[in-house]
Amino acid sequence: MILMNPELSIVVPILNEEEQLRCLLTDLMRQQGINFELILSDGGSIDDPQGIVAEYQVFCGYPISLQVGESGRGRQLNAGISKARAGWLLMLHVDSRFRDEHALRCGLDQMIACGNDLVAGRFALKFRYQEVGSKPGYYFYEWKARLARPECIHGDQGLLISRENFQRVGHFRENLPVMEDTDFAERLRLIGHWQLFTAEISTSARRFETEGLWQRQLLNALIMCFRSIGWEDFFSDAISVYRQQGSGETLRLRPFFRQVRRSMLKAPFKKRMKIWFHSGRYVHRHAWQLAFALDARRAFKKGVPVGQGKMRWVGLFEPPYNLLTRNPVGHLMATMLLWLWFYTTWLWLLCIERPLPTKAKCRPNSS
Repeated sequence: MILMNPELSIVVPILNEEEQLRCLLTDLMRQQGINFELILSDGGSIDDPQGIVAEYQVFCGYPISLQVGESGRGRQLNAGISKARAGWLLMLHVDSRFRDEHALRCGLDQMIACGNDLVAGRFALKFRYQEVGSKPGYYFYEWKARLARPECIHGDQGLLISRENFQRVGHFRENLPVMEDTDFAERLRLIGHWQLFTAEISTSARRFETEGLWQRQLLNALIMCFRSIGWEDFFSDAISVYRQQGSGETLRLRPFFRQVRRSMLKAPFKKRMKIWFHSGRYVHRHAWQLAFALDARRAFKKGVPVGQGKMRWVGLFEPPYNLLTRNPVGHLMATMLLWLWFYTTWLWLLCIERPLPTKAKCRPNSS
């Protein structure tokens, strides 16, 4: 099936995601009022995505194309976008789902209404998890993803942007094992702005459930910090220890902390000090999340819908904090506390985690 002029091109990177792919193809069939094409950018799957595409193409109602290339989510996204035919691009994860059958139509209409502004949009995030009942940790991240603050936007929200604006921002970075979507979001923020759609998008919490919520978020924090300060050596070294989703084990942080130490030791003394100082400044900028955690916990206990709570603790915390610490002395203190935290955590991980097998082979997730 070929649409002559699709309004929207949906690009999804995949790698060995047969079950999730079938669910996504079925879910997209429910979308109403919009003509779109789906481009699956495969990074070398061995579970026969071509057969799944052939099966669904017969009855799904929208055209599907499959591009096969090298693995790596940034690389796969760029490859898929290069084949897109529509003027609007939507980057999705394979485990993304929409409850509203008009979510894509409404989101695109909101973007069109922005005119020629350099703006992109994302959906309100919800997690799907196996446990019964709500979880305060997921509530925190769902609310945080709806904020307009730096580094709160991620690819699991779905990123909708015009082709013209995508070209102005630039392609996804291909040298990041993860967080290429956050990097893209922050580059857009520097020259434009993000809009939050009213429709919700849900994403699977399988990674958090398998690897552990705090373990995954701690690793994500390290990655976002080093991405922000531009420490390229960490990413080139860390790829060897970054494990693919679906291993079925709790995430081990010990190898990553060890890799940080090794990468630091390879750098000249002045560069090490610069990395620590810039990392300290990064942590300083994100200290508001400590107060936000209190606001989220308070709203969660009261049963307030996600995103509708009051950020009272943040409002009380930020003015005096910024007044007293937004200076070289405050940044130096943040650096010292970060250094102390890092090595304390490293020693703790040495006690509680077993080392990875020396012959373990790891590859980045591309779904």
